[in-house]
Amino acid sequence: MKSLKTFITATSIALLTSGVMAQAGDKNFMSADEVKKAFAKGSITCSWKAGKKGKDKGTDFYYKDETATSGNADRNIGKSTTLGGKWKISGDMLSLQFGVVGEPQMYKLVKVKGEKKSYTAYLNGKKKKMTFKCK
Repeated sequence: MKSLKTFITATSIALLTSGVMAQAGDKNFMSADEVKKAFAKGSITCSWKAGKKGKDKGTDFYYKDETATSGNADRNIGKSTTLGGKWKISGDMLSLQFGVVGEPQMYKLVKVKGEKKSYTAYLNGKKKKMTFKCK
């Protein structure tokens, strides 16, 4: 009877673990080539939403003034706040840093189904941070 309980417990743990792993892997992150292609044409403007229920909003301007995949950036928040920063494509990640303090934040991107040039950004590929639509 003891071995049956052990077997059931082990099987339950294995099934739960595989379910959690499958959910974590469900995001269809863009490949390095897809990210590079998304940011390939000229300077890019992206309207973004973040925070609870998308209450934080703004516009990012990504300038290609360093290389084809990096440069300076401006982030407009509301009507009167602008932060200067940097952007860069590193493999399949979008690196953003606004302000003068701290490390760049690395985002993995997922295309929003049914919308052109719309993406959901996951901080370090884990936590949903923001959604944005680019022109």
